[in-house]
Amino acid sequence: MIATLTGVVRRKLEDRIVLEAGGVGYEVFLPPLALRQLEGVTAAAGDKASELSLVIYYHATRDQPRPVLIGFTSDLEKEFFERLITVKDIGPMVAARALAAPVAELAGAIARQDEKYLRALPGIGPQKAKNIVAQLQSKVAKFALARAGAPAEAVSAPATPTDADGLREMVWEVLVKQLGHRPSEASQLITDALRRRPAIATAEELFDEIYRGEKR
Repeated sequence: MIATLTGVVRRKLEDRIVLEAGGVGYEVFLPPLALRQLEGVTAAAGDKASELSLVIYYHATRDQPRPVLIGFTSDLEKEFFERLITVKDIGPMVAARALAAPVAELAGAIARQDEKYLRALPGIGPQKAKNIVAQLQSKVAKFALARAGAPAEAVSAPATPTDADGLREMVWEVLVKQLGHRPSEASQLITDALRRRPAIATAEELFDEIYRGEKR
C-alpha cells in the first residue's frame, strides 16, 4: 500500500502527473483542487524538475486490478475524499473529479443542503447530489471549519477522549493544527459551543455546534 510519495515531477498531463520517487515513475491522478494548487510546479529532466510531496489514496479492486493512485496536497483533503466515497454511487474517480473547490467550500455546501451547488461539480448529477446531502450533511462540519491557508500537512487526531477536558483538547488540536485557526480563536469557539450545548459528548457534535455557531 502506498500512503505518501515524495519525488520530482517528470511529466505533467491534463489530470495527472508522473512523480519519480526512488528511481520509479508513479502516475498519480490529481483532483482539480490539487491541480490548481500545483500550477507553479514544473516538470523537467535533471535537476530542474520540481520536488513534490503528495498524500496518496491507493485504489485497486478485483474488478479493476490495475492500481490507480490519487494524490492530495494534505491529509485533510484525503480525509474529506474518504468521507465522500462512502456515499452511494460515489466511487473514487467520481469523488476525485468532484473535488473542484476548497474542502471548506464543498463541506459548507453539503452542510447547508445546497444540492444546486453540488450538481454543478464535475460528475455530480441530481441523484448523486441528493445522496451526498442525505449521507454526509451531519458529518462534514469539521471540514467546513477549515481556514484558508490551513497547514498543508494535517496532524492525526488523538485517541477518542473519555472526558470533557480530553474532548476540548482534541478538538482544539484539530482546529489549530489541521484547520488553521489561531489558538485563542479555537479556545473561544469551543467555549462558546459548550456554553450553548453543555451536553455535547463527541468531537463530531462539538464540530457541528461550532460550525452552526459561526453561521448564526
